Amino acid sequence: MLRKHLPNPKNPLLLLPGTPRPPRNPNTPFPSPTKPFASLSDSPDPPLLQSRLARFCDLIKRRRFAAAKSLLKTLAESEALAHPFPLVAPLIQRSCEGAGVAPAVAFDMAFRVYADAGAVERALEVFDEMRERFGRVEGRSCSVYLTALRRAGRMDSAVGFIRRMVELDGVVDVTPYSIAVVIDGLCKNGEPGIAREVLDEMRRRGKEPNVLSYNSLLEAYAKSRNFEMVVEVLRLLDKSGLAPNVGTYTILINAYSSSGEINKAEEIFEEMNRKRLSGDVYLYTAIINANCRAGNVRRASALFDECVERGIEPNDRTYGALINGFCKMGQMEAAEMLTSEMQAKGINFNQIILNTMIDGYCRKGMVDKALELKAIMEKTGIELDVYTYNTLACGLCKANRIDEAKKLLHVMIERGVSPNYVSYTTLIGIHCKEGDMVEARRAFREMANEGHKPSVVTYNVMIDAYSKKGSIREAERLKKEMDKKGLVADIYTYTSLVHGHCINGKVDVAVKLFEEMKQGGIAANVVTYTALISGLSKEGRSDEAFALYDEMLAAELTPDDSVYSALVGSLHSAKGSEAFTLRRATL
Repeated sequence: MLRKHLPNPKNPLLLLPGTPRPPRNPNTPFPSPTKPFASLSDSPDPPLLQSRLARFCDLIKRRRFAAAKSLLKTLAESEALAHPFPLVAPLIQRSCEGAGVAPAVAFDMAFRVYADAGAVERALEVFDEMRERFGRVEGRSCSVYLTALRRAGRMDSAVGFIRRMVELDGVVDVTPYSIAVVIDGLCKNGEPGIAREVLDEMRRRGKEPNVLSYNSLLEAYAKSRNFEMVVEVLRLLDKSGLAPNVGTYTILINAYSSSGEINKAEEIFEEMNRKRLSGDVYLYTAIINANCRAGNVRRASALFDECVERGIEPNDRTYGALINGFCKMGQMEAAEMLTSEMQAKGINFNQIILNTMIDGYCRKGMVDKALELKAIMEKTGIELDVYTYNTLACGLCKANRIDEAKKLLHVMIERGVSPNYVSYTTLIGIHCKEGDMVEARRAFREMANEGHKPSVVTYNVMIDAYSKKGSIREAERLKKEMDKKGLVADIYTYTSLVHGHCINGKVDVAVKLFEEMKQGGIAANVVTYTALISGLSKEGRSDEAFALYDEMLAAELTPDDSVYSALVGSLHSAKGSEAFTLRRATL
């Protein structure tokens, strides 16, 4: 797969800088510095090249620029122009003069064609020839070259070139778009600090960036949650006299949404409306998504309707955001209505939307509906990724369809989809439910060997299984292993261990763990209280059991029948006592 992305070693035109060139045939003479066309005359069929260049110039003369560019691209991708451009330039100039075409136009097109082809060194040769011959290079063409450097991942060269453009003021126009290409490339490359330096340098040298450059910086800092720098860039934007555009507001809404600050996202949206800026589909998608993340599905629906009323057509991402909101709230009928509307409008489903629907159905226990969507994905050629398989496997496990879940995970691996830590955790859980701790342990070890670090959830599954089987030592060993790895035990870890020690008759250890959990700031849940009350009750420790019961009520937790049964059982040993009479009256 990688080979197709590499330059063709037989074509020097497409070799990237730093790539070793193929060894030269010793029988091929070097170009003569005094007779530059000697090497060209020795190249394959030079008359054919000249006739094609003449055709190229004729197309330019007839203003058929697209055809001319296509022809030149064909020549550039063949051996015909696989020579240093200073050798080719006289041929192009001669052809232009013969056709009565301005050579600068042909050279400019060659500059762009080489850049588009990724032949950045050849393009730079054209740039130098144009500068020397005509004393002028189009700024728009330089933007094409900068884009080619960015595409090749050569941001150092891009920064160097735009600085050279500034130094050649009068020869080259440094457009705001060129600056934006460099700054955005640096930001996307994870170098916002250097991007900021370039922006400041351009301003000092009298080349004002446009709002796109500021937006790139904003997006980079927002993604890294550096809101201090977000505020700083906004201050610079205001100082520059440029007004924020819709893209600016979209970036800010996404930033605050990602950090859970829905109120700030709404404030940004309202500010844009006050300034009477017309939103676009990307802005509405951002604010709809922000509200769905916050669970404000009603508000998100109203924004969706507003988007449509303003003549803005929602796209697949807009629908996807609202569908996700409904699915998270369990409102699958509303989600289904949106998918039907999408189909009616000719908007195709994508993997993300179908995965979202599958997750929604599984959360509601509607696994068969989720499997129907899986079948649709397979029929329509939409890839099932690891998330699809994991979601379905978890849904099947919750529905106690263990065999189907296990089979699905094996099918996933057979189809070449690599399992992740969620896949392994699900499979380990299946083995634990089956009581097969040997296989669970094997999958646990394989998970680590494959480079997937077990999470707290993974450990909890194993600890719970060992605790229920009475293998409390193994459960405690896993807890210590968690601690060594820096994984913080949660309520499920402690509840499993408390339960395990209670059923093994080690209630004092369970009480100690319960206190350790509370000191760590972890609030006990109904299951934790139930396990410990049951353990204390079986040992006839009625007072301690009832003390926990009172604590449970104070925490506004509702006991279930098993708690009451355990407490009643604990009172039998205290029958006839005052404690028995008082406690019986409270139940």
